[in-house]
Amino acid sequence: MQLIKQAIQNNQLARAGLIASQHIVGAQKDICTCLRKVERWAKQARVMAHISQPDQAAFERLIQFFYRDLAFSGSHLRVEISPYEVERQSVLHQVLDYRSGTPVTLGIVFSSVAQHLGFKVACVNFPGHFLLRCDITPPEVEATLQNGAVSSQQCNIEAYSDSPVVSTSLFIDPNDGRILSQEILEQMYFEVIEEIDDETMPKEALETASCDEVVVHMLNQLKASLINAKRYEEALRSIELLIALCPNNPYERRDRGVLLHELACPQLAIIDYQYFIRQCPDDPAATLLAQQVKHMNITPPVMH
Repeated sequence: MQLIKQAIQNNQLARAGLIASQHIVGAQKDICTCLRKVERWAKQARVMAHISQPDQAAFERLIQFFYRDLAFSGSHLRVEISPYEVERQSVLHQVLDYRSGTPVTLGIVFSSVAQHLGFKVACVNFPGHFLLRCDITPPEVEATLQNGAVSSQQCNIEAYSDSPVVSTSLFIDPNDGRILSQEILEQMYFEVIEEIDDETMPKEALETASCDEVVVHMLNQLKASLINAKRYEEALRSIELLIALCPNNPYERRDRGVLLHELACPQLAIIDYQYFIRQCPDDPAATLLAQQVKHMNITPPVMH
């Protein structure tokens, strides 16, 4: 647990994701070996995609290298996908091996490769979607920033702003590397957020996610895939990690209670159920769980 928290604190997203995957599914892959693979891809991209500086043209070549030459792809390209494949695409070690993943795991891998090449790439928890954002700063502006003549706060890093653009923000679909226009982003936003007073997409929707937010997103996805595959013990380990990272989230306690109940640990399940009921009394699930707790048959432990 300390290792993953340290990786998050140091903003080492790929390392944190690999540690989490290893803890949950017991992956035998060495984490350092996996990270060296990412570094090797970055070195190959520098040569094969002719990346000498992190400008927009080089970034577009990196996208081509990652999705065409390395052949990474997302699950949306498959008509049907089994629970096993969904789970495999949620485990970062296996994503590196099979080069197929979810938007979250693909985003983690791509951003790690891009950062090795000097690109400012981060993940975005966009409503209903998981995106990547790359802030491109012209070399002459970057040199000015490094010399301290202009502060980074003075630079506009919003690609879609009425003020003069110093840096450009590109938004990418991690499933296939498509660069998304403002029009497409707004369409995606309003497909999810239907009822809104202001008919404009807020800038906050495009803000980058922190390292811990991305790890939590990945863990929730992995938890769901493991439950769907009926691998309850591993799903329980994912929830334990989530509770450690989000100790005040009552919904993780509720989910742990459900799994403990499924694993024939009713006494422990009741503790989590009761915590959820106290914290979320107005949630419809709280009423159902309260009724369930009343009818759970608990045999008191035998004291010797």
